[in-house]
Amino acid sequence: MNPSEIAIILIVGTIALLVFVVFIVLIIIEYRRRQVKHITEKLELEHLYKQEVLQTQLEVQEQSFKYVSEEIHDNIAQTLSLARIKLFKATEKAIDERAKANLETTTELVGNALDGLRGLSHVLNGGLVSKLTLKESLEKELRYVHEVNERTTELIVTGDAYEPGAEKKLMLFRIVQEAINNAVKHGQASKIVVRLAYEPGLINVSIIDNGKGFDASKVADSKGLGMTNMHVRAQLLGDINVASAEGSGTTITINVHTNE
Repeated sequence: MNPSEIAIILIVGTIALLVFVVFIVLIIIEYRRRQVKHITEKLELEHLYKQEVLQTQLEVQEQSFKYVSEEIHDNIAQTLSLARIKLFKATEKAIDERAKANLETTTELVGNALDGLRGLSHVLNGGLVSKLTLKESLEKELRYVHEVNERTTELIVTGDAYEPGAEKKLMLFRIVQEAINNAVKHGQASKIVVRLAYEPGLINVSIIDNGKGFDASKVADSKGLGMTNMHVRAQLLGDINVASAEGSGTTITINVHTNE
C-alpha cells in the first residue's frame, strides 16, 4: 500500500470518525432538549394544578364569606332590629327613671351591635365589593375599622384610578382586609395607613401600621391561616412583600399586574 492510499484511508477514517462524533453529539443534544422540554411541561402542569387548587380554595372561602354575610343580614341583624324596637317600646312605657335609663343604655348597645354587624356583613360580602370601586371598598373597610376597633385610619390614593377587574379587585381587597385585621389583632396598631397607587399595567397597595411588628424572616415559615391566605391570593395577582421588625411596625406591599 503506497503512501497516497494510506493518506486517503486516514482522511476517510478521520472524516468518518468526525461524522460519528457529530452524530453522537447531536443525539445527546436532542436528548437533553427533549428532557428539558419534558421537565418544563411537567413544571407547567404542576403550576397549573396549583393555580387551580388555589382558585378553588379561594372560591370556597368566598362562598363561606357570602353565607356568613347573608346569615348576619337576614337573621341576626333582623333579630337585633326587632329587639331594639321592643326595647324602644319598653322604654316609652317605663315609669321608674332608673329602669328607663337602663333600657335606654341597653337600646343604645343593641343599636351599636347592629351597626357593627351590618358593617361586618358588608365587608364580608364579595358581591358588594364587586359593585363598589376599589377605592370605595377600601374606604368602607377603613371606616369600619375606625368605628368598631377605634383605630386611626387613612387612605392615600395616587395616579389615575381604574378598576383591575372584578376577580382581581376582590382578591386584592381580601389581602388588604387580612393585612388590616392582622395589624389590629396581632400588631395592636393604633394607626393604619393604606396607600393605593395606580400606574399603567400595575396597581400598588401598601398597608402600613405602627404596631409591635414581628420577625419578617419567619414569614415564609408561618403557619398562620391569615398570612397563608394573603400569599395564596398574591400568587394569583402578582407579588407581595412583607417588611417588619419587632417594635417597628409592619409594611405589606402588593403589586397587582393588570392589562391597563
